[in-house]
Amino acid sequence: MLKKEKIKILIAIIIFIVSFGIYFFNSQMPIKEIPPLSEKVFEDNISGEISVYDFMNKLQSEGKINFKDKTYSGMGKFIEEIDGLKNNGDKNWIYYVNGKKATIGVSNYKLNPGDIVSWKYEKSI
Repeated sequence: MLKKEKIKILIAIIIFIVSFGIYFFNSQMPIKEIPPLSEKVFEDNISGEISVYDFMNKLQSEGKINFKDKTYSGMGKFIEEIDGLKNNGDKNWIYYVNGKKATIGVSNYKLNPGDIVSWKYEKSI
């Protein structure tokens, strides 16, 4: 009986050490910070009929970006992940047009010729 108890205690200690090691090393690694997408300058042929979301789809079809979105009824599209970096409770992907933080969703913002759109992974407010 004593030998079985020692084995159980040894296994519990090993599980604890491995679990702590995984937690410790994951918490010490820097969060993968993907730099903001390089700013994309829209061509002059944009007439205000294309949304930021439409443009992102175009970029994705050209292999320049990879993203995942979710549709919310009455609100439109919400970008949940860009190039493998997902929104979480602390940080989200936020888009800016001409250096100003957008105030409406990506599927509702109509672009104008010359607009510059950038995405930043930043702390939620």
